[in-house]
Amino acid sequence: MLLQHYMNVLFWFRKNTRALDRPGTVYCRVTVDKAEHNFATSVRVFKADWDAHGQKVRGRSDAAKVANQQLQQLGDGLREAFNILEREGTYITPEKVVLCYQKPQARKQSLLTVFGLYIAERQQLRDAGQLSQASLDADKVRLNLLELWLTEQGLQEMRPQELRAGKVEQFVQWLRANKRKRNYAMKVAQTFKSVLKWCVRKELLETNPMEGFEFKFDAPQQLVFLTPLELVRIWFYKFDNTTMRKVADLFLFQCFTGLAWQDLYNFRASEHLAPRPDGSLMLVLNRQKSGSTAMIPLLKPALEILHKYGGQQLPVPSNQFFNRTLKQIAYMLHLEKHLTTHVGRKTAGMILLQDGVSMTIVSRVLGHRSISITEKHYAHVLADTVTNEMSKVLGEGTLGITQSTRPFLTEFTEYLKNGNEGGEGLRLVS
Repeated sequence: MLLQHYMNVLFWFRKNTRALDRPGTVYCRVTVDKAEHNFATSVRVFKADWDAHGQKVRGRSDAAKVANQQLQQLGDGLREAFNILEREGTYITPEKVVLCYQKPQARKQSLLTVFGLYIAERQQLRDAGQLSQASLDADKVRLNLLELWLTEQGLQEMRPQELRAGKVEQFVQWLRANKRKRNYAMKVAQTFKSVLKWCVRKELLETNPMEGFEFKFDAPQQLVFLTPLELVRIWFYKFDNTTMRKVADLFLFQCFTGLAWQDLYNFRASEHLAPRPDGSLMLVLNRQKSGSTAMIPLLKPALEILHKYGGQQLPVPSNQFFNRTLKQIAYMLHLEKHLTTHVGRKTAGMILLQDGVSMTIVSRVLGHRSISITEKHYAHVLADTVTNEMSKVLGEGTLGITQSTRPFLTEFTEYLKNGNEGGEGLRLVS
């Protein structure tokens, strides 16, 4: 049952106490359930011209007609704002009624309209280099999904304040029925919450109606990464065309640096490589997605790939073409894994963790916003790292294990050496 409210609008005169010979101000008093809120109107009159009983300015002059028209429009606007708030079924205060009247765009613009304004601002951030094109494209896809759902439901004029938990759950179920995974649906819902937070910042809303919405994600899937042997197979495979070789090299560069596609696209050696006192190189850049700084020692395999393509930048194709070609590479090499640019990034984290680098350093290398993100992705690897570290101190026999995990780079280098020498340690497909 909706909560019933009562509202009254009263105009009253306040004389000019500083200059009694000058006009005073007509004030408006909005009363909701005995709670009052007063504010000054733009109407100025002398006390003798104010009709308190009739709630209007006396006389038939043009000035009196204009003043009375302003008061009439103000009263009607406040009542309309009250009716809008009452239909929403929320608790109403006189301050809310006035705010709703003073900022009508907060109540009249549709959810699709404000989402479009949000994307327009995001477009400006992308143009300024502060947002990746992939993030902007993802927002546009989610706007299209929202528009499709609202159209099917006949809710194209839904306003932002109406996107409450119940509506969001309905949208999530609609996505699930259209074969979208739950975690994807939750990410879309998170975007909706971000849009509503943006509305609050822009003073289009007082509060975020999704503030209490609970995001329920499925448990993360098993981490997909490549083994040292699989990396070497990609390294030596003789592709029929140069395009696939380039994509393979770029993927390997990701595996040894942890760069995402957008960061790989933005990479310039002159801007992002810094020499170290020991002669090595450090790759330092701000991640496009999170804005955090990634600090990555440039391993020898990555340096060789960079030199292969001129030493300054890499020939990075579109993200879609990159991932499509990686699928073909996986098929040609009989890799039973779904290769994506993201798999290359995850492999980089595995290389470091398996070689004994701490989770804190790996988080810094990958440019995660917090170590908790790194732990979420590599939680199962942490147990192996603990075992390896304890076996070094206490001995493998003490822990009851026969063999600890070999360092990733050591194993990769051995395979690479055997492949170069044509040894029996590696059967390469060509």
